[in-house]
Amino acid sequence: MTVTRDMLDANPQEVADAAALATAIDACFECAAACTACADACLGEEMVADLVRCIRTDLDCADICAATGKVLTRQTAPDSNLLAAALAGCITACSTCADECESHADMHEHCRICGEACRRCQQACRDLLEDLE
Repeated sequence: MTVTRDMLDANPQEVADAAALATAIDACFECAAACTACADACLGEEMVADLVRCIRTDLDCADICAATGKVLTRQTAPDSNLLAAALAGCITACSTCADECESHADMHEHCRICGEACRRCQQACRDLLEDLE
């Protein structure tokens, strides 16, 4: 059990699928951290000019994942349309970032790790979105 799950269970609002929700929230925040760290590592590479798109994609994905994680964490009076839009945006950001990072994964370990975090987040958000529909 994670702190996220403990907090969802402690909330007076009923959560339909707390396990899937906690998984998505944790994946969003993990992905945001991985993307931020990957962008920073890219900035430290000698060939930083070749990684500009990767850095931009990492930072965009980190911001979208963090925002999605925050929106999902709030359980009082949620709007299902807003949740679905946030999840769809996060899925797109993670897919885009994973594709970009995977294209550098053979040369940069941080890109491989980030790509994997993005794929996990993409799947967790997709699973939760399917539960909402």
